[in-house]
Amino acid sequence: MKGWTIFAHSVGLAARNWKEALKIFLVPVALCVGLFVVVGGSIGLTSGEPTGSMALLFLMFPLMFIVIFWSVVSWHRFVLLEEYPTGWLPTFRFDRILSYLGHALLLGLVAFVLMIPVVALMALFASMGAEVLAVIVAVPAYIALVIVMYRLVPILPAAAIGKPLKLMESFNATKGAAGAIIVLLLVVFGVNLGVQLVVMALTALFAPLGILFSLAASLFLSIVNISVLTTFYGHYIEGRPLD
Repeated sequence: MKGWTIFAHSVGLAARNWKEALKIFLVPVALCVGLFVVVGGSIGLTSGEPTGSMALLFLMFPLMFIVIFWSVVSWHRFVLLEEYPTGWLPTFRFDRILSYLGHALLLGLVAFVLMIPVVALMALFASMGAEVLAVIVAVPAYIALVIVMYRLVPILPAAAIGKPLKLMESFNATKGAAGAIIVLLLVVFGVNLGVQLVVMALTALFAPLGILFSLAASLFLSIVNISVLTTFYGHYIEGRPLD
C-alpha cells in the first residue's frame, strides 16, 4: 500500500511543519486573494457584471500563477533542501518559478497530445452510435493517462530545486509505480469527498462554521497535495524512505 504511505507521509509533512507552512503560504495566498479582489473589482468580476478592460484579466492570471508557484517552489525547496523560511515572505526565486511554470506547461502539452488519439477514437465511436463503447474506451484511457502524467510529475519538484529532470528520466525512475499511483489517487479522492461531506454538514448546522472549516481544510489539503508531489520525487528520484 505504498500509495497510502505516500499520502500519510505527505499529511505528516504538512502537519509537523505547520509553522513553516504558514510562513511559506500565508502571504502569497493573501496576495492572490487581494489581487483577485482589486483587479476583479476593477473589471466587474466580483459583481458579475464585467465593466473594465479585459486586458487586466489577462494580466491578473499570469501574476496569480507566479505568486502561487512562488509558495509551491518554496515548499518543495523547504522539504527537499531544508531551506527554511526566515520570515513571513519566502525567498522569491524568479528563475526557479519560471522553470516550474515552463515545466508545468510542458506537462500540459504532453497531456494534450496524449489525449488527441483518445478523443478522436471516442468521437469515432460516438459518430457510429456506439456511445457505450466510447465510454468503455474512455475510462481505462483516462486512468492510463493519469498514471503516465503522474510518472512525469517529478520534473516539477526537480525544477523547483534546480536539478532539472528529463521526461524520460522521470518516467524510467517511476517504473512500477502504477499501483501506488492508483491507490494514491483513490485515497486523495476519498479524503476530499469526506471533507466535502463534513463541510456540507457543518454548513447545514451553522453556515459560518462550515465556511471557516472549508477554507482551513482547502488550504491544508492544498499543502498536502503539493507535499505528495514532493514525497513522490523524494522517494522515486532521490530514493528517500517513507518512514
